[in-house]
Amino acid sequence: MRIKLVALSFVFMLNSAQLFAEIYEVNNEKIKFLLESNVPLIDIRTEGEWYETGVIKSSHLMTFFDKNGSYDFRKWMTEVVEIANENGPVVIICRSGRRSRIVSNMIIKENSEYLIYHATNGIKSWIESSNKTVQPN
Repeated sequence: MRIKLVALSFVFMLNSAQLFAEIYEVNNEKIKFLLESNVPLIDIRTEGEWYETGVIKSSHLMTFFDKNGSYDFRKWMTEVVEIANENGPVVIICRSGRRSRIVSNMIIKENSEYLIYHATNGIKSWIESSNKTVQPN
């Protein structure tokens, strides 16, 4: 009986930790809904990438990784807090979803209560689905 109780407690602790890790994978339709709900969308690509493909209208353009792969997480998060609530919600997007997934995980590691919507397949999917982009300002 005692082993079952310990095992049950362990499972509950694992599941409880998952409850606070708020990263939701979202597709283009959900991104549209979130934008209409005034959830900020942060495009973490480089400036060159923004001009190459355009950006989603109303995106906040905030490069995370520079061309060498370097970043300043603390400085970047200070800028995020200026456009989003302290714990989100926020949509994070990159070119294909790889970098935005890394950044989403970094945010959750720092603040497990942050609510993040991760644009699963990035701007590539947005464009491939015939959604419009605009040139960055």
